[in-house]
Amino acid sequence: MTAEELQPSQTGDPAPVDPTESAHIELSIDLQPGMRVQVTIASGRAGEKPQISTQFDTLPLPVLTGERPRSFWDRLPPFLNRIYQRARLWAQKPLGKWLEKPGYWFAVCLAVYLVIQLAGLQAYPAHFSCDEAVSMVNASALLRNGLRGDHGELLPTFTKNDSQYSLSATVYFAILPYLLFGKSVLAVRLITAFVALLGALWFTLFIRDFVRLREWWLSPLLLSLAPAWFFLARTGLETAQMTAFYIGFWYYYACYRFRRPTFLFPALILGGLVFYTYTPGQIIIVVSGLILLAVDWRYHWQQRSIAWKGALVLILLALPLMRFIHLEPGEYGRRLNMYNSYWIWPDLTLLQKTGIFLLQYLGGLNPVFWFSPHIEGEHIRYAMGNRPPLPWLYAPLILLGLYTLVRGWRAHPELRLAIYALLAAPVGAAVVAGGTLPRLLAVAFPLLLFAALGLSAALAWLEKRRPALQKWSALTLLLFLSATGIFTMLDAYKNGSRWLTDYGLSGLQWGAPQLYGAAREHILKHPQDVILISPNWTFQGQTLRNFFTDDHPQIRVQAVTDFLGAYQEDISQFVFVLTPEDFWQVQQSGKLKPPEVIQITPYPDGRDGFYWARLSYVEDITSILENERTERRKLVKETLLLDGEEVTVQYSTLDMGNIANVFDGDPDSLIRSAVANPLVVSVEFKEARPMRSVTALAGAEPVTLTVEVTDSEGIHWTFKAQGALVADFKKVTVNFGAALDVKSLNILLYDDYVPEPANVHLWEIQFN
Repeated sequence: MTAEELQPSQTGDPAPVDPTESAHIELSIDLQPGMRVQVTIASGRAGEKPQISTQFDTLPLPVLTGERPRSFWDRLPPFLNRIYQRARLWAQKPLGKWLEKPGYWFAVCLAVYLVIQLAGLQAYPAHFSCDEAVSMVNASALLRNGLRGDHGELLPTFTKNDSQYSLSATVYFAILPYLLFGKSVLAVRLITAFVALLGALWFTLFIRDFVRLREWWLSPLLLSLAPAWFFLARTGLETAQMTAFYIGFWYYYACYRFRRPTFLFPALILGGLVFYTYTPGQIIIVVSGLILLAVDWRYHWQQRSIAWKGALVLILLALPLMRFIHLEPGEYGRRLNMYNSYWIWPDLTLLQKTGIFLLQYLGGLNPVFWFSPHIEGEHIRYAMGNRPPLPWLYAPLILLGLYTLVRGWRAHPELRLAIYALLAAPVGAAVVAGGTLPRLLAVAFPLLLFAALGLSAALAWLEKRRPALQKWSALTLLLFLSATGIFTMLDAYKNGSRWLTDYGLSGLQWGAPQLYGAAREHILKHPQDVILISPNWTFQGQTLRNFFTDDHPQIRVQAVTDFLGAYQEDISQFVFVLTPEDFWQVQQSGKLKPPEVIQITPYPDGRDGFYWARLSYVEDITSILENERTERRKLVKETLLLDGEEVTVQYSTLDMGNIANVFDGDPDSLIRSAVANPLVVSVEFKEARPMRSVTALAGAEPVTLTVEVTDSEGIHWTFKAQGALVADFKKVTVNFGAALDVKSLNILLYDDYVPEPANVHLWEIQFN
């Protein structure tokens, strides 16, 4: 607005001014000491009462009795002082406008969030697990197979993680990074970081649009300060990706419910991604959908012109699942068996199973779980040292947020969605015994919403009593949250690998990048060597080998016990990478000379972690092994009731299950030999029984089944059958060609892949 526009009009009436139009007014007044000025600015239409009236009342200037002290800038030459004054005024104007725009604050918070989540991504977490590697390993295998699955189907719905079909969307997310960067820790973790960033954006939008926290732009920092999110969003695990999509699902559902019905479609698509990203997400999203279908059925009916189209989208999203169930009809049952879910325990009633479910469900909501450190058992792999999954500071904010939500239950129905999400999120972990942080990460989303709501209520209460704090509360929070987050990141980068020091199989399973990187360097310097890395410090060692070496033929995963149980003539060409337990076993075996240690890979805390050694046998190794072999072949004798008849059974020593498991008709129970290969099961009947064949239910590995029969006349027969390598269990049947009156039989199941000593698995034996 110009000075002319401020002058009275020719008629004496003030010029009409649009009150919505912005104006910039600058006044420069020279005052004598002791004078004061009052400026009143009023806006309104001509002849109307002013709508806005603002007064600025200056304090009287002090009467100066002497010369004003000269500052550093006053002592500069005049032209430099003018440059300084102009620069100061130039900086003040845009800064003032910048501070008034939340979008700029959000940009700062997002930048800090990215620094916290991305800095040192390869270095922390210090351990890189097989579960992080497997999606990219499967992506590379999928490309090699022409994007076809185990059954030849194009774009398979699920691929295998170890022996279960549990990986889907994460494998497809890994294809492009694999093509661009190959297999690397950074590429794997950047995928999760990118999807987690989307989750942070949806979380921020939810708080801005529905929680209505004035300082909504702080939301990314509220998220990254939660150790559960900070840690898991820096890994290659599926759980952070699933939770990000789950947050997006709830945001777009809120938009569908309270803004525009067409937002139903992105909500459904993100719900589908929740389902196909992580196994517990399948149950979580189904329960979430059922809750929303029940509580909002009237609204869905009102929007039925959109809802029926949403039903079509749901059918399309379900088609890949239907195809998978057709190809693998028993997979979900096998999955429950693998997790040892109480739902398949035959000795429990439905009421007992329901009781266990409720206990597991409430355990996922237990404040002790969320506000105490996880430093024991399998939880250690997902822990930030002694930090709990959520900061203790969030506990009062969550309680205040819950209180605020209950008070506004009728006035703010959009906030009820946080309660619905809280009810659904623990279900995914409750179906199996023992919830872990990855299975329960989705619960953190509604808890953090409550914390944001509590923060909003706390700031409103504080500023109502201290209005002067309103100007500084946002900046103070920004500085506090940013400093805390950056300190946490730096602490994790520098000290995180030493927070918890159980680096072995029962703990962090530390060492994959370090060992395989050193192995590749060793092969370059010593191309004649073959490196055998112990499998006893991590799960799925072959998956990690594939990830880091592309199955390099001179870098293998093999236990040193293979050389202790059988003589290996070429032992001198191998370099063994041994855990401390392996190293002790070698020293105590009495079969090997003292190891020649060529290097040691230390743990992060400085202790000896892995011994790189060359081994050689003692002089009398042949006689030692022969004596052991004779001892292994001794059988255990037992009497069983089989088809109402007592039979005598002799079998190899077992280290898993009992012999009755192979005759109980349950394909989920099994036995495993302790050291014997073949696994021997001998059965002697009191009375001969007619029999045409014997069937064994074996595992995926190639096996040879031998059945030695003695009939009622004392004649001995020997029959064999081969079982090839398969993706799952298989039945191997030995046919006799004709019915025989069997008095006794000797069943030998030999694992063709591994020498003795070895563990041989057997699920069932059937006589036909």
